[in-house]
Amino acid sequence: MEKLAIVRESMAPGATAAQVARKHGISANVLHYWRKVYRELLDADLSEVKRKSDVADLELQVRNLERLLGQRTLEVALLREKLGLPPSDGIDE
Repeated sequence: MEKLAIVRESMAPGATAAQVARKHGISANVLHYWRKVYRELLDADLSEVKRKSDVADLELQVRNLERLLGQRTLEVALLREKLGLPPSDGIDE
């Protein structure tokens, strides 16, 4: 049986690592090590997913802010034109 399946079996409700290890003919210490590695992999995968989703959220927020900035810049230019003011050079006065 595959290591991952043995680890999952040992983590099932009501199962003990010692029972599962005996059933599969492996040392309980080996099974405990496999479980530790499995938990570390899960934690690493979840934190990586979170970082990726955080980056994606931030990228979406930047795109939205850039779009809003473009709209506001256009509105300001149109208002300046309606009021007969010279076009802004982009430098605060």
